[in-house]
Amino acid sequence: TAAEALADAGLQTPPARPDRVGCVLGTGKGGLQSFTRLWHDLRNERGLGETTTRDPTEWFYCWPNAAAAVVSHVFGLRAVAVCPVAACATGLASVAYAADLIREGRCDVVLAGSADASLHPSLLAAYRRLGVLARAFEEPSRAVRPFDRNRNGFLVGEGAGMLVLERWEHAQQRGATPYAEWVGWAGATDVHGLIALDANGTALAQLLQRLLEQTQLSWDEVDYINLHGTATRLNDLCETRAVKAAFGRHAPHLSCSGLKGALGHLLGAAGSVELAATALAIRDRIIPPTVNLFEPDDLCDLDYTAGTARSRRIENAIKISLGFGEGLGVEACTEPGRS
Repeated sequence: TAAEALADAGLQTPPARPDRVGCVLGTGKGGLQSFTRLWHDLRNERGLGETTTRDPTEWFYCWPNAAAAVVSHVFGLRAVAVCPVAACATGLASVAYAADLIREGRCDVVLAGSADASLHPSLLAAYRRLGVLARAFEEPSRAVRPFDRNRNGFLVGEGAGMLVLERWEHAQQRGATPYAEWVGWAGATDVHGLIALDANGTALAQLLQRLLEQTQLSWDEVDYINLHGTATRLNDLCETRAVKAAFGRHAPHLSCSGLKGALGHLLGAAGSVELAATALAIRDRIIPPTVNLFEPDDLCDLDYTAGTARSRRIENAIKISLGFGEGLGVEACTEPGRS
């Protein structure tokens, strides 16, 4: 994924100025699969009292920052290599950190995004006990139903999303064609609970209003919102109420969608993958659909672009990410050259 992002951006590796190119690659929980494999090796082959492995460097791949370090090494990136961890908001937090590195003048280019591989028995069992996984479905592709009357949870997916962020003048000098332009971001914490959002969406509504103030966007200038949309009873209601509270009478005119019905919940990778989809929506002037929305919930009454993509020019878009631990993240991007 990192190689594809760099190639798509037309950037050579190693870069001519490696000290000006950074990597911000978040993971929701580090190398869980590697840790499990090594733990079984210790138990089954060497006993609980042994602390060595065949290759001591294997433990490196258990660390959350391993992905950022490896990607930087492979592509010869010598500026900062950082691994944000913010649960399901990790992807958005990673790209926001990268944007700040550029705006502070510390980097000209940052390879940013997130990855997650969480199809692990212990994690799936924990989500099942929390009651957030979809259940009682016959066809997995129709199991996750964001904003639907009959939604009952998500399915876990695995994946990664990487984006190239670049200082505007640097991109112009080399003739690059950006898909979208980063405008700004805002973050907050919903103190309602560690795994439960405020159903009224108050904290998220205030955060969206703060984002509009910081980016100097008026509420009626926003065309599209890419929602977190986990298809749980509480999340979808919280997001809907927050958007309506923040955008007032403009809310019915917003195009919205949630992608987890098609992708599953990529957890730590969700924010960067869905942000990449938002950038492509701006480029292609197409609102991606919310799939599996068959019976709208009366309480979820925004325009979710149910079932089928729709053509629309997107001058300004917002991405929302929500994470366990109640980390909230929102960002705004626009057509290139507008900000």
